[in-house]
Amino acid sequence: MKTMKALVTDTSGEITLEEVSVPQLGENPYAPKDVLIEVEYCGICGSDIHKWTAEDKSKVKNAPRKVVMGHEIVGVVRDVGKEVTKFKPGDRVVCEIVTFYCGYCPNCREGKYNICINIPPMEGRAHYVTGGGFAKYTIWPEMQLHKLPDNISPKEAVLMEPTAGSVHSVITRMGVKAGESVAILGPGARGILLMQVCKAIGAGPIIMTGLDRDEPFRLPMAKKLGADYIINVEKENVREKVAELTNGMGVDIVLENTGSVDPIDESLDIVRKGGKILWAGGGIRGGIVAPVDTYKIIVKELDVRGEISQVPYDWETAIYLVSKGRIQLKPLITHVFSLDEWEEAFNLAATSSECLRVAIKL
Repeated sequence: MKTMKALVTDTSGEITLEEVSVPQLGENPYAPKDVLIEVEYCGICGSDIHKWTAEDKSKVKNAPRKVVMGHEIVGVVRDVGKEVTKFKPGDRVVCEIVTFYCGYCPNCREGKYNICINIPPMEGRAHYVTGGGFAKYTIWPEMQLHKLPDNISPKEAVLMEPTAGSVHSVITRMGVKAGESVAILGPGARGILLMQVCKAIGAGPIIMTGLDRDEPFRLPMAKKLGADYIINVEKENVREKVAELTNGMGVDIVLENTGSVDPIDESLDIVRKGGKILWAGGGIRGGIVAPVDTYKIIVKELDVRGEISQVPYDWETAIYLVSKGRIQLKPLITHVFSLDEWEEAFNLAATSSECLRVAIKL
């Protein structure tokens, strides 16, 4: 049997580069509607970084089995299963990550496959079950693939998965509308994608916050790509600044994307009465524990929500917005490494404030 190099994680959270078998059509849970994909690029997500850097890996959401990592995948179809009708060899594709769901629980019947009641999150996503994209080949089910338009390059398409996730956050979960003011806490690649989705649907003004380390590169990039205001919270009082920019009312929407404790409390203070908050940043590391002043939620009648992954609508919308130039992905792919250089790539993604998304070229 043919083998290939792959970046593998196990139940302990350890990551290693190993030789694994090339996946075969017909020998996986998706058959006979399975698709063999030759991976071109796979992005390094924040969740991958947290596995890599966690001192206590037991506190990180690890795979329930030994498996090939990577879920920000773009590739080319090389072969298809016996009952595949939507794709053919040569098609350029991106991969949804939710590939297992029961289909009959209340959430599934509403199209919310990402929160299937009967399957735990780690058992519903391909990169925890059948294997992901940090390898030359991967197998995916026909129903969870999307064709790429010709005007979207493979390199920028690495960010299609987090773009779909940003559409899910902004539109599907939060229902952000044109003209609504938005504060986005955290100017990483995902934060800037959230900002661009808000901009694409006419929301504004849009405020992006960050730290000293974000001032040389990330905050200016956010401004360049559409943020109306940027705030360094280590140099300015974010509560006072947001009040100043909103005539004392606060913003309509807060999208927290940091995965840190302080912004949770900040979000409750800078949102207007009757406003909406998304807490999303902590999800990539398995959640964070933060003290919450429920009085603020009660007396302001706030709507606080979470989010995870995407649904098919989010993918179709993301691809459309990128293909029409409403969202720019190219400036956010700042570094590319080979699979053999994965440790250097992971370390850069974990430590550098001058990168946004690091990709592995297969």
